Amino acid sequence: MTTSLQQLFPGFARQMHKLDVEDLAEPLTDTEIQNLEKILNIELPPSYKRFLKFTRGFTALGRSVQLGFQHPFFHEFEALNELSIEQQKIIKQRKEVWPPPSNGMLCFAEFFMEADGDQVLFDITQKNKIGEYPVYYYAHEDRPPSVRKIADSFEQWLNEFGDYKAFQKE
Repeated sequence: MTTSLQQLFPGFARQMHKLDVEDLAEPLTDTEIQNLEKILNIELPPSYKRFLKFTRGFTALGRSVQLGFQHPFFHEFEALNELSIEQQKIIKQRKEVWPPPSNGMLCFAEFFMEADGDQVLFDITQKNKIGEYPVYYYAHEDRPPSVRKIADSFEQWLNEFGDYKAFQKE
């Protein structure tokens, strides 16, 4: 299993010990991945599918990173006029953009780099020639909430997230 991981995602494999990777879930079969794609109505990026064939998910860095059975899912928000009056007031008071900038993006992990509740997302509108989607960081506590690109692909994100300054021990 380790050799396979080293071949698939060498940067991640090298860092597993310092990332305190736990709760490594069983992999998905090709059929399960195809079913997931049917449910989501999209083709998942090749590097993410390779990952799912190795493991369905894991936790790392004291649960600051969580890829689990609840992922992936789309950020989908109701229209502003479909929200309750109270919800509309809060959005207007905070001067937030609605829907949030993550609307329509595919969340694949909880990723508490800045705050508990932040996530990493695929922007499925930016599929490249080899089928990969860029990875964006969703900072829900920013006012207004924001998204920013942090990797060109799932593979890049997986191999590099352990090197992010926010996760370095002082």
